Amino acid sequence: MAVNPQGSDGFLLRDESPELRRLFVNAIERFGENAAFLDRKRQRSLAGMSSSACKSDVVLAPLPAQNGIVGVLVLNVGAEPSRAALEELTRYCELCARLLEMDRALAAARRQSRDSRLLAMVNERLHKSLDRRDVLFGIVESVRTAFGADRCMIYERCAEPDQIAVVAAAAKGGAASIGSGPTPLDADMRKVFGGLTLRREDTIAVPFVVEGRVEDALVLSFDRSDAVDDAEVAAVRSLAFHVGLALSNARLYERERARRKQAESLERVVRILRDTQYVDEVMLVFVVTVSHELPVDCAAYRLEGGWLVRRAVRMREQRGPVFEERIERHYMEPFLALDEPSDAMALPRAVRGALFEARNGVVVPLRLDGALWGMLVVRSTPDAQMEWSNEERMTFFRTLGSHLEIALANAHAYERELRRAQERETLAEAARTILSHRALGTLAAAMCRLGATLVHADNACVLHWDGVAYARAGSYGDDVGDLIAVSGFDTEHRVERMGTLVGDERRVQRLIDGPGYVVIPLSRPVSDEESHTIDAFLLVGKDGPERFARDDLRLLQELGALLALALRNIELYEAMVRANFALQESSEFKDDLLAMLAHDFKSPLTVISGYCELLMDSDPEHREEVETVWAQTQRLVQLSDDALILAQTQSEGFSLVRTTVDLAAFVEDCVDATASNNPRLVVSVPNGPLMVELDPQRFRHVLDNLVSNALKYSEGEAKVSVRACDDRAVIEVADRGIGIPADELPAVFSRFGRASNARRRGIAGSGIGLYVAKKVVEAHRGTLTVKSKENEGSTFTVSLPLVEKN
Repeated sequence: MAVNPQGSDGFLLRDESPELRRLFVNAIERFGENAAFLDRKRQRSLAGMSSSACKSDVVLAPLPAQNGIVGVLVLNVGAEPSRAALEELTRYCELCARLLEMDRALAAARRQSRDSRLLAMVNERLHKSLDRRDVLFGIVESVRTAFGADRCMIYERCAEPDQIAVVAAAAKGGAASIGSGPTPLDADMRKVFGGLTLRREDTIAVPFVVEGRVEDALVLSFDRSDAVDDAEVAAVRSLAFHVGLALSNARLYERERARRKQAESLERVVRILRDTQYVDEVMLVFVVTVSHELPVDCAAYRLEGGWLVRRAVRMREQRGPVFEERIERHYMEPFLALDEPSDAMALPRAVRGALFEARNGVVVPLRLDGALWGMLVVRSTPDAQMEWSNEERMTFFRTLGSHLEIALANAHAYERELRRAQERETLAEAARTILSHRALGTLAAAMCRLGATLVHADNACVLHWDGVAYARAGSYGDDVGDLIAVSGFDTEHRVERMGTLVGDERRVQRLIDGPGYVVIPLSRPVSDEESHTIDAFLLVGKDGPERFARDDLRLLQELGALLALALRNIELYEAMVRANFALQESSEFKDDLLAMLAHDFKSPLTVISGYCELLMDSDPEHREEVETVWAQTQRLVQLSDDALILAQTQSEGFSLVRTTVDLAAFVEDCVDATASNNPRLVVSVPNGPLMVELDPQRFRHVLDNLVSNALKYSEGEAKVSVRACDDRAVIEVADRGIGIPADELPAVFSRFGRASNARRRGIAGSGIGLYVAKKVVEAHRGTLTVKSKENEGSTFTVSLPLVEKN
């Protein structure tokens, strides 16, 4: 520790040598804490040395302290000292030992204070910044000053395995500075970065162990050679341990903060995806959001046949390689077959160069309903490599890909439902078109337009067999002739159905599709003699050789079924129109004939009736026979009147000439004209007027019919009454005659309807009188009803609306 005179070598024995250790240990064991004289011979004996190693006599005085002997004072002497001198030397060494112990305690306290300050300073730097480089740069000058070093440098590992770089440096008399570029890793620093402590006379180098891995190293350099002792080395190692622990905690905090940031980013991505509905929109929003939240470039690819086609891309900076638009599937097949993301370094060199260049990143496979749908490519930006661990990175992007798959599944479901709704609307429009068209040409043109719009085609046409060839019934778009030529359709020969199909299976014909076209047979149920042919086809085409998708073919087949049904409806409609026209002509001819016969019968019957009346007055002898002729003539007149009115009610020209009359007076006039002198007829009318609107000529026929029936079907009294009931006028014609069976009441107002009891009794009648009467009453906005009981009589009731009073 010290020598006097200054510069003396002291013992010839080398420091820290075994001989020196044996000499001191054996001397202390023998003489204890007292000073002792050792001549050269005794020195050789105690230390086991040769005679040449000890050239002078010495006095050894131990330095006893409270916890043991801490050192030895050695003096070269020419002769053996006296006992008193040795005792005085022993007391002196005891005092020196106590002073030395106090000095050591003070130095230890100072080192402990220094170490505490250094640890506090490290924690303070961590509170200010959790960035590793900021922390290391902030402590480098303080560490140098605390240990009294002339230089302090902190190294870090580089990306290259044999390179290190100075993170921060500090020198005596200068400020801390940021380190230089990479330098080769020498043998000494390789040991330090391997986890060992390096100690030289003027250097201490210790590693910073962070999470079990050496990532940084602290190097203290001194200009003096005796500056490094065990205590300093221990202090530096303790500092390195605490700094490594602090950096580990900072890294854990940073990792947790990064995870929270990832979770927040993921939550924002999911929240934004909730508002998207379409597949392309989902992919675009996803890549834009991910690239905005993370320092990455992002692209989404969709599987289309043997290619992965880029559908959305977002690059934070316009630097680096652009994502390829198309990638062959077989390059990515081994990686997309996995359920886990794949690191960029595992990809083939050609794909890695096209997608990632020299950056790191991942490829995430995307699946829908268990089948491969596409992939997500994420790569780091040039200035921000992804520093997460591989496990963290894979877990995060696996979760991100799962959320994208869910959003894509929802978007697919929405688009599917939307497409189905559009299809249903188009098919409903097709059905409405069918109902609104009655001509083949306009219907075919409208359906061609719908079919082309439904599958985004460019042209369409309907070919219909006209007896000679398949002619164009309707079309949409240009170049329809080219469509027929491309499809190879033979318009000259009629197409026959498949003979093996029977029953309803004949309605299902296989469509023919090719590059850019599809031919749909318009099969429909027809008669057996025509069931072997197909008379109409729907052709749909688009520019280019691309085939129609399966969903498009399904829709066209459904549209073809509707069109086939429409064609059949047109045929049925045309047949119905022809039948109705023929029926209308027949009905008009019948009505004209009936009216002509009724009118022409009336003139000769009037002449016959007149001559009968003359004969009854001039020839009393044959009056009875003439009366019979006259009665039958009157019956024929009544029949001709009924027939004429019946014909008029069936024609479109039937009309009323209305006038306002007093119903009570009108009924009295009609009864007087029909049976003025018949004692069986009783008429009851109110005193006041009952004003109604009616056609006197038409309505007189109703009353004549009802009154004559009451007298004809009864032998007793018949009663005609008129009364008011609320806002209507009521006429009742009642008799006590044969009545009508209850089950035959609904049929008495039908054409040619008569009760069975009247036919059995042989009472003459045509069965059209009540039918005509009901028609006339209803034309007056009135009603005609009957109540009857067989063998007790009948009551016919006529109800007409009263004229409103002003």
